Amino acid sequence: MNPVLAVTSASLLLALAPRAQSLGCHDLGGIAPIATELFLAAPLQGSSSMRVTQQGVVLFEQPFGTATLNDVMPIASATKTLSAAVLMSLVDANLLSLDDHVGQYLPEWNTGLKALVTLRMCFTHTSGIQPNDPAVNNQALTLRQAAQQLAGQPLRFLPGNKFEYGGGGMHVAGAVCEVVANQAWDQLFAQRIALPLGMTATDYAGFGPTTNPMIAGGARSTLRDYARFVEMLRLRGTVNGVQVLSTASVDTMLTAQTVGLPIVGTPHPYSAPYGIGIWIDHRDAQGRTTFASGVGAFGFAGWIDRNHDASGVYAIHYLNQISYPYLERMWQEIDAAVLPPGATCLGAPTPACAPGVWLNGDRTVVSGASEFTLRVDRAPASSIGAMLLGDPLNGGLPVFDLSAFLGPQIDVIAGLVSDANGRATLAASLLGVPAASIFGLQSVWLSPAPCTAMGLQASHGLRLDVQ
Repeated sequence: MNPVLAVTSASLLLALAPRAQSLGCHDLGGIAPIATELFLAAPLQGSSSMRVTQQGVVLFEQPFGTATLNDVMPIASATKTLSAAVLMSLVDANLLSLDDHVGQYLPEWNTGLKALVTLRMCFTHTSGIQPNDPAVNNQALTLRQAAQQLAGQPLRFLPGNKFEYGGGGMHVAGAVCEVVANQAWDQLFAQRIALPLGMTATDYAGFGPTTNPMIAGGARSTLRDYARFVEMLRLRGTVNGVQVLSTASVDTMLTAQTVGLPIVGTPHPYSAPYGIGIWIDHRDAQGRTTFASGVGAFGFAGWIDRNHDASGVYAIHYLNQISYPYLERMWQEIDAAVLPPGATCLGAPTPACAPGVWLNGDRTVVSGASEFTLRVDRAPASSIGAMLLGDPLNGGLPVFDLSAFLGPQIDVIAGLVSDANGRATLAASLLGVPAASIFGLQSVWLSPAPCTAMGLQASHGLRLDVQ
């Protein structure tokens, strides 16, 4: 595409696209400039779309560049999470167990060290099976024949003792699923996952029709189709009264399985642990998953954010090494804007003539949340501020050109210093804080804006209702 036309197209689509939905004092308007920046940097491949849903409400859905919301594209390793759901559906049906040995179903695997390989190992990249064997994408084979060929290759390490990311193990496990259910993989996926979720544009023909579907990377999907899938995971298996997976199966998928294992090879930029078919990006102090994602080599990504009770999808067909940093920046915007359950915005930042300072919490406001943290975004860069505590006021009280959303007594609970991006955090543990407690918070900052009456800026208020 001509770069001039690309810029024109980006501007037109951005103008026609739906505005980011208001989130109390915040919005998700910061996503669009980041996505458009990627498109302008790569006008032939950087088109994308994003959808963010919180507690069943779509907060944001927008295409960028020349993308549409219905584009079908190969999703590469985001396939792994779909495949894990198929496997777990068979666990739910009592047709197999994660700790069954592959050799119980595929005789060629019931020999030597290969007899130690379990289905769990196959879906957590700990089996020692060759990660990238030609049999995986040999279109002349069936899935069952590919598993037989993989059995002829030596293991890379003792099963269960190391982590090495790849597709071989999942491919073998896929063959087990076919044998156990006496169905082709495509039928298994369609019947157990796609049909109940209404995923009409998702299948394993990402690289064309095949009898040897790539279990770890061969699916294609759309923004909205995959959004239905990650919403099911957020809801722990049941959507609109339809149980796709059991709660136990979803929880198993979203539990880190590889903590402490030596890493032979990983594409994750921060070497995160792995669940069943999905990355466990963040966990709390108790080891519980707070954020999990399935990300493909072409940049397509779906995620479950338990801190905000949210899910999302980023649809793109590009190189993940290039697009992922942009996605991380968009995640940062989502974290800044989306209020977690139990947090409510009060009023608006003041004064109106200065850029608005945002105040938020980083996770659900629940009694015992020892890691609960207050975060400030869009504060004056490299500035000094203070966090104020008091009873929340729905209507602001004027203080010169500022509005106070606390009263009648206000306490300064901490000093703050913002970084070069105008961000600051404050640990605010809710350990020992009883449920039903209510707090009001507000931050105040020294401001370089010449329009302020007192040289200060204030965020909006934040009400915390402890659950």
